[in-house]
Amino acid sequence: MNKRDFLARLAPRPDLPLPQPPPRPGPPPGDLAELLVARLQAGGCGVQRVAGAAPALAAALAIPRQAGVVRAGYGGLGPELEALLPAAAQAAGLEMIPASDGLAGASQLCEPLAAGLTVCELAVAQTGGLVQLAGPGGGRLLSLLPPLHLALVHESAILPDMEALAVALQDASRFPQGPPAAALISGPSKTADIEGIMIKGVHGPGRLEVIIWS
Repeated sequence: MNKRDFLARLAPRPDLPLPQPPPRPGPPPGDLAELLVARLQAGGCGVQRVAGAAPALAAALAIPRQAGVVRAGYGGLGPELEALLPAAAQAAGLEMIPASDGLAGASQLCEPLAAGLTVCELAVAQTGGLVQLAGPGGGRLLSLLPPLHLALVHESAILPDMEALAVALQDASRFPQGPPAAALISGPSKTADIEGIMIKGVHGPGRLEVIIWS
């Protein structure tokens, strides 16, 4: 068989239907926040849902105080939460240290802290993932270095699936410099590399507490 005859056999035949791609899955049904709660709990996270910014801060700061922590870092909270933070920290008996990404010596500030408080800019309900974006003023370092990560997530930031996340990160009105680097967090850091024994907190926080607020 020559080359022309061989290629002719590979050409599509008009009498045969073209294969169709499988249907794309639809968005998760029901309440996205409830689905996110279920996925996060399955991943080993503590999760609470509250109404309002002030109750969200109070719920988050009560966790390290109950664990005996007296100093914690914060970063990337945004104007609304930062305005409420001094009163909330005083009520909880916590000293809150600003340690946002981009600050001089931020990694040295974050590493010795027992807890870090951040706002996760986005979340994915279908996979139970929290999205912590990199950038000046953000809280990515605090989500990685202290052993306790306190993550605040607003209900409006919850996306249905990874496809919606990809679209959101391509939003030029929100990210004019292009898609930012992002950490996708689905639970506390853990590994079973050594003798199949599960150990938490090896490569990041060993405890993740999530406050979802409306």
